[in-house]
Amino acid sequence: MTAADTPVIDSKTRTVGLLLDPLDVLYCGDGRPFGGAVRGQSLPTPLPQTMAGAVWTALLDAAGCDFARLVHDVSENGLPFDKALAEQGLSEDLADVHVRGPWLARFPTAVPEGVSPAPEVFVAAPAILHKPKHAGDRQSLHRLSPLPDGTSLPGWARTPSGRRYDQPRPLWLHSGEATEPAAGLIALPALHRFLSGDSLNAADLVERQELIAFDHRTGIAIDAVTFTAAETYIYTTSFVAFARRDGFQAGLYAELAVPDSVAPLLDRITTLRLGGESRRVAVRPCQPVEWPDVAPGPDDRSLLVLTTAGLFADAWRPRLPSGLNVVAAAVPGSIPVSGWDLARGGPKPARFAVPPGSVYFLDGPATELPAVLADDDLLRRQGWGCFVRGVWSG
Repeated sequence: MTAADTPVIDSKTRTVGLLLDPLDVLYCGDGRPFGGAVRGQSLPTPLPQTMAGAVWTALLDAAGCDFARLVHDVSENGLPFDKALAEQGLSEDLADVHVRGPWLARFPTAVPEGVSPAPEVFVAAPAILHKPKHAGDRQSLHRLSPLPDGTSLPGWARTPSGRRYDQPRPLWLHSGEATEPAAGLIALPALHRFLSGDSLNAADLVERQELIAFDHRTGIAIDAVTFTAAETYIYTTSFVAFARRDGFQAGLYAELAVPDSVAPLLDRITTLRLGGESRRVAVRPCQPVEWPDVAPGPDDRSLLVLTTAGLFADAWRPRLPSGLNVVAAAVPGSIPVSGWDLARGGPKPARFAVPPGSVYFLDGPATELPAVLADDDLLRRQGWGCFVRGVWSG
């Protein structure tokens, strides 16, 4: 892999696009327990912490890191991660690699020389989109929108003045037609139209089955002493299989914000262990995608759509810059998140993440926002809370 000819963020950091071509089916677990009578169901894409862990591990390995010493310095000696790296003579900049993604992508099967063009990227459809039941592909999609300020709704909490809701406003569908949530994926050109407030058709959404399918497998545990099948330990897991057809293939796309001093290490990485069972993906560089962004005018109000899962201290609500507030939100469920902390030798605490596709309506124009919606530096570097910005009216 080469990091040459990649866009420079500032004098010391550049953005590198990565195409991830799975060499086998993948298992991308979440925080749910896996045991008897439980199916191990993979997520469609790895969580941000899984992607970040794979990249950071590969970079540390390429730099010649002594992992046992790193674990000891962090867990036993209490050194910060960057200082523990410095103790081994490694660059502290390795602790400043930011990972974003991954997202489902489609790209040509043929591998070009050098840096590949940006792939076609797909994200979860915004949760406020609804489609008419039994509608064709040309039917327009409906949007949920916040009830106007001051509109009464029985049973909904309001301030004593009766004009503003204490809690976010309810989302309302201004149509008498029978609808259902428009689940699926959306490509970035259609997402840009959505963020601009333009109407979308059902044909603008992509079925997840066009890119991935779940491969259901049954296995049995092996006794560590006798190396024979362990009784009563039959289990079922569902892996993600990526489509290949018509000269194109489905895979994953991720982005790195890499300090210049670390970028040469990318040349040494050709594969990553990603997800459960250490299954590998081939890695090759590509041009970063151009993410849609609709900047608000002075009288506009912004909306934000998550493209990766978000972890927030305030449950579903992200921390926003001063002066901005969430007036309504569409959050379609939650994702349990846990994992193993290698440096500290123990499990991470279980938390619940906001899924991609969640939509936040803000009460004003969001002109200055962070790169990701995350509450602390570790979550920012892992890429939780990636989003795109649009506008709304009402």
